[in-house]
Amino acid sequence: MMTLEKTLKGNKLIIKLGGRIGGESSISMYREIKSLLDDYKDENVVLEFSKLEFIDSSGLGSLVAVNSTLLKQGRSLTIVAPPENLMELLKITNLDKILRIVSNINDA
Repeated sequence: MMTLEKTLKGNKLIIKLGGRIGGESSISMYREIKSLLDDYKDENVVLEFSKLEFIDSSGLGSLVAVNSTLLKQGRSLTIVAPPENLMELLKITNLDKILRIVSNINDA
């Protein structure tokens, strides 16, 4: 089960994702984040991953789609604190070269 919490800090929309993202929850995550992007049109987006246990290929695809949407709007996406297993997945898929990834929220 996926959890999603949002916080606004300055010009950053911080979205904390937790649990497991795969299959139907990937679609749900994308829809919820897309809705937040529509509600917060000027903020850069920070996805905080420290409580995320799992993400599958459809979830990674959703991240790429969110990143593309933000880039087209002149905004940025930052991934914060992915657990070691998820960081390995981001490296294997070369998404670490596409997405901005930092180790703590203060660097976002």
